[in-house]
Amino acid sequence: MKSALKLAVLFALSIVMFSCKKSSSSSSGYYMSGNFNGSAKTFNSTVIASKSNLGPGIYSLTIVGTSKTEESALELWSDQDNFVAGSTYPVSALNGTTYNSLSYVSPLGSSAPSSIWNSTYDFGSVNQSFTCTITEATSTYVKGTFSGVIYMATDSAQVTQSVTGGEFYAKFF
Repeated sequence: MKSALKLAVLFALSIVMFSCKKSSSSSSGYYMSGNFNGSAKTFNSTVIASKSNLGPGIYSLTIVGTSKTEESALELWSDQDNFVAGSTYPVSALNGTTYNSLSYVSPLGSSAPSSIWNSTYDFGSVNQSFTCTITEATSTYVKGTFSGVIYMATDSAQVTQSVTGGEFYAKFF
């Protein structure tokens, strides 16, 4: 399931890259923001959300935000299409078969391991921390909050960033 998660996030990021060329959402009021190691970041060039039914009992909600130089994404999993106000998602998902996650890439479009961060850590056992709460959801947008610890995608050293005060307001794509 981890490979499905990575494919879904890469797919979502690809959608954002192509939709950035078509139009910008910066004047629409949609945003994704948070404090990354105490540094305020806002992703509002393009902010989109997408729900998917990947088969019986496997649903996902992907929220992606970009700025001119970096991007962030949330990937939430459920066994029902229940991405509604009041729902909270911890790190473990689908009865422990996958993880809800927060991703961050800087600079935008980089594939260097030192540029890619995720709340799941593939190179050892760590106490993973992530939570996301949906505060409002309609057929056209979703709002919520998030926080957690993200890990640099390298196996040479465990490097972390704390993400606090995360918020999003994303239009469904």
